[in-house]
Amino acid sequence: MNGSPGGYPPARSALGLRFALALFGLLFSVAVCVYFTVQDQPLPAVVLGVVALTAVIDLVVIVRRVRRERRW
Repeated sequence: MNGSPGGYPPARSALGLRFALALFGLLFSVAVCVYFTVQDQPLPAVVLGVVALTAVIDLVVIVRRVRRERRW
Protein backbone atom coordinates (compact mmCIF):
# COMPACT_ATOMS: atom_id res chain seq x y z
CA MET A 1 0.00 0.00 0.00
CA ASN A 2 1.38 3.44 -0.94
CA GLY A 3 0.03 5.31 2.05
CA SER A 4 -2.65 7.17 0.12
CA PRO A 5 -6.34 6.54 0.76
CA GLY A 6 -7.81 3.80 -1.39
CA GLY A 7 -4.39 2.69 -2.62
CA TYR A 8 -4.32 5.27 -5.41
CA PRO A 9 -0.93 6.54 -6.55
CA PRO A 10 0.01 10.00 -5.29
CA ALA A 11 -1.21 12.92 -7.38
CA ARG A 12 1.27 14.62 -9.70
CA SER A 13 1.08 18.22 -10.76
CA ALA A 14 0.84 19.23 -14.40
CA LEU A 15 4.31 20.74 -14.63
CA GLY A 16 4.25 20.82 -18.43
CA LEU A 17 1.16 23.01 -18.47
CA ARG A 18 2.55 25.19 -15.71
CA PHE A 19 5.81 25.57 -17.67
CA ALA A 20 3.93 26.56 -20.84
CA LEU A 21 1.82 29.13 -19.00
CA ALA A 22 4.84 30.61 -17.23
CA LEU A 23 6.73 30.83 -20.52
CA PHE A 24 3.78 32.54 -22.20
CA GLY A 25 3.50 34.96 -19.27
CA LEU A 26 7.20 35.74 -19.51
CA LEU A 27 7.15 36.37 -23.27
CA PHE A 28 3.95 38.42 -23.14
CA SER A 29 5.02 40.56 -20.20
CA VAL A 30 8.45 41.25 -21.71
CA ALA A 31 6.91 42.24 -25.05
CA VAL A 32 4.36 44.56 -23.46
CA CYS A 33 7.02 45.93 -21.08
CA VAL A 34 9.16 46.88 -24.08
CA TYR A 35 6.14 48.49 -25.73
CA PHE A 36 5.39 50.63 -22.68
CA THR A 37 9.06 51.54 -22.37
CA VAL A 38 9.13 52.75 -25.98
CA GLN A 39 5.90 54.70 -25.35
CA ASP A 40 7.61 56.39 -22.36
CA GLN A 41 5.18 55.03 -19.76
CA PRO A 42 7.40 53.85 -16.91
CA LEU A 43 4.81 52.69 -14.37
CA PRO A 44 3.20 49.95 -16.52
CA ALA A 45 6.67 48.98 -17.74
CA VAL A 46 7.89 48.47 -14.17
CA VAL A 47 4.78 46.49 -13.23
CA LEU A 48 5.23 44.20 -16.22
CA GLY A 49 8.92 43.89 -15.43
CA VAL A 50 7.96 42.56 -11.99
CA VAL A 51 5.53 40.13 -13.64
CA ALA A 52 8.32 38.96 -15.96
CA LEU A 53 10.65 38.46 -13.00
CA THR A 54 7.97 36.43 -11.24
CA ALA A 55 7.57 34.26 -14.35
CA VAL A 56 11.34 33.67 -14.48
CA ILE A 57 11.35 32.58 -10.84
CA ASP A 58 8.41 30.26 -11.52
CA LEU A 59 10.22 28.73 -14.50
CA VAL A 60 13.29 28.07 -12.35
CA VAL A 61 11.16 26.36 -9.71
CA ILE A 62 9.40 24.25 -12.35
CA VAL A 63 12.67 23.11 -13.94
CA ARG A 64 14.07 22.17 -10.52
CA ARG A 65 10.95 20.14 -9.70
CA VAL A 66 11.06 18.32 -13.05
CA ARG A 67 14.71 17.41 -12.52
CA ARG A 68 14.00 16.23 -8.97
CA GLU A 69 11.08 14.04 -10.14
CA ARG A 70 13.20 12.44 -12.87
CA ARG A 71 15.73 11.24 -10.31
CA TRP A 72 13.07 9.24 -8.48
